[in-house]
Amino acid sequence: MFPGLRHTYQFDSFVIDVEEQVLLRDDQMVPLTPKAFETLLLLVRHQGSIVTKQKILDTLWPDVFVEESNITFNITRLRKALGDTKRGSTYIETVPRRGYRFKAEVKEVLNEGSSKQSEVAATPVIASPAEVPTKSSHKSIETRWASGILFNRKLTLSLLLIVASMVAVIAAARRLNRNSSVHVAATNHGGEIATPNANIHYEQITSYGNAVSAAISPDAKQFAYIQENPGQESIWLVQLATQIRVQVIPPSDLSYRQISFSHDGNYIFFARHDENQPSDLYRIPTLKGPAIKLLDDIDGAFSLSADDHKVVFRRRNRITREDTLYIGDLESRQERTLVTSKGPDWIRAFSLSPDGKKVVFATGETDSSRQTIKISELDVETAQARLLVVPNWYAVRQLEWLPSGDGLLICARESATTNPQFWRMSYPDGALRKLTNDLNNYLCFSLNADASAMIAVESTLASHIWISPNTAANKAKNVADGRGTIVWTTDGRILYNAASQTGTDLWIANSDGTDPKQLSFNAGYNDWPSLSPDHRIVFHSSRTGAQHLFRMDPDGSNLVQLTNGYAERNAAVSPDGKWVYYNSSESSLLWKVPLDGGEPIQLTNEYAAYPSVSPDGKLVACFHFPKYDHEAQITIRSTDDMKVVSELKLAPGLWISRSIRWDADNATVIYANQSQGKVKVYRQSMYSGAPQELTTVKAEDEFEFSFSPDRRQLAYVSTKWNHDVVLIDGFK
Repeated sequence: MFPGLRHTYQFDSFVIDVEEQVLLRDDQMVPLTPKAFETLLLLVRHQGSIVTKQKILDTLWPDVFVEESNITFNITRLRKALGDTKRGSTYIETVPRRGYRFKAEVKEVLNEGSSKQSEVAATPVIASPAEVPTKSSHKSIETRWASGILFNRKLTLSLLLIVASMVAVIAAARRLNRNSSVHVAATNHGGEIATPNANIHYEQITSYGNAVSAAISPDAKQFAYIQENPGQESIWLVQLATQIRVQVIPPSDLSYRQISFSHDGNYIFFARHDENQPSDLYRIPTLKGPAIKLLDDIDGAFSLSADDHKVVFRRRNRITREDTLYIGDLESRQERTLVTSKGPDWIRAFSLSPDGKKVVFATGETDSSRQTIKISELDVETAQARLLVVPNWYAVRQLEWLPSGDGLLICARESATTNPQFWRMSYPDGALRKLTNDLNNYLCFSLNADASAMIAVESTLASHIWISPNTAANKAKNVADGRGTIVWTTDGRILYNAASQTGTDLWIANSDGTDPKQLSFNAGYNDWPSLSPDHRIVFHSSRTGAQHLFRMDPDGSNLVQLTNGYAERNAAVSPDGKWVYYNSSESSLLWKVPLDGGEPIQLTNEYAAYPSVSPDGKLVACFHFPKYDHEAQITIRSTDDMKVVSELKLAPGLWISRSIRWDADNATVIYANQSQGKVKVYRQSMYSGAPQELTTVKAEDEFEFSFSPDRRQLAYVSTKWNHDVVLIDGFK
């Protein structure tokens, strides 16, 4: 322990520095937002005792009203930072309906290294609001981030004292000027090695978990964001200096996509859509006024020219399996094609250069092990394309030109098991430099006029499994944490996946969540289980580096790989146990492979996603998109010859659950979508065609469901992504 530090708490390999307000692990800084740090400190100070939700709210937010979801958001973030994501937590225990308890043994260290065993379990140290760290400027927050110092325990005593003195001096200086930085490692990509930026500052500026997308104004004095609450969305404008919020567009059932300021700051551009409709581009004055539609069907994302008169956007055609970039004139409403890319090398991100002459865009696919992401540039006038770099990334979420035109900022994932981070790509040579290397899951970002400040949205997942004793879902109880699809066994247990350190693993448990047993172990992402009549489990897994189908016995033994193609997923076992129907992510066509192993057979030449086989095995239902994503249907085919038997037009919704379930009559399918702020489950006969509402639950970001074998119970997975806005500067 450093002699100069005044007050710390230690547990396992972690150290909480109360004075500098940082968490260290093996003397390395662990990034935490201020509220997450405050939550951890409160729990540790009450080690062994239950800290109620009300206590957390009263301590962390003493003067404002906030929802309990903020607590869940911070606990999820803490567990991720501590590596405490497995069932049967090591550090933070959830006490149902009451609060949380810190389980690990804690040692409190006071003054210059004198330590004592903490007695907080027997005699709790009650932290008053004044004792809990409060939110400060982004520079002081960054000081808390950057105070981890490498320590060599083999130093001689004299050298140790010198280092300790230097640490104390540096820490004092940092407390005075509150201006330090996060250091991230350089990564070699594209044959270039560059020095990382060491002056990045970070501040979380929303804490409600409901900011879907955000943009910073050109002068960096305000930001606009899309707020979701609950199931309805609105647009708000926030002054950064005062935190005064103004509602620009009131809540409605419309769904918003990207949001952006005009380059003069006078307008806000956004894309939004209604149920079963494409996204359109709109503009509204910053100081309120009518919203004006500018272009139809822009597929969500857009990039504006420097004068805000032109816009680049994308459309995806499901029939031809093509992504096409267009440039449109916002005054004449004319548009023309720029470039087309065939799936699975979809256009992932794009940005129009400050001079309006170039478009840089990323193409590639993400599910196979090939990692084919490429970044290219396109001449707007000649339509000539040039490859800039092949970074060997898993995915690109967003890229934006820097105002100087000499580079781009990119949000990308290096692999399937890493979170998106920020990179700088210089132009025109395509050299890449990694700027961040933290645990945050960045969703999108926006730069101000000179790129001195940036707004980003980061996301944290909260996903739970619920069981209702009836199909009306009105008495559902949370029985486990999990995500993805859920399957009932014939003896009334549930099969599901839950998060692990390196992805997700399959679990089986009783329907009340008791007696959980893990079936796969730290082998990438394992999901979408399907059961054969003899209880064997088929699922897709990324354990080989790409998604393929595997089969195993009910206890997790006798693992067999069934497919080895491009990338396979969405397994559905036929009731006779002979076939496994599935999709290839290369094309989302329908395939089947023998359950006992053999050659795969292609069944369709068009999109047929998330197959579900009828109880008698004679029909297979799949989601189908006639041309665009908002035109979703369910197509039912005969398993004998794959001829279309019925096409069902679905109930209106903003998005659709991936689950298709069959009723016992072999003629009715059950599906779910979000509509009017609720997730609604529908029954729809292939003969009558009219959807009938079966039940509703609260609005979520993802929803999967399944019925028990006796059809008396409903299991569903509700997934909520908590999104918050962070202010980041120091990239220049």
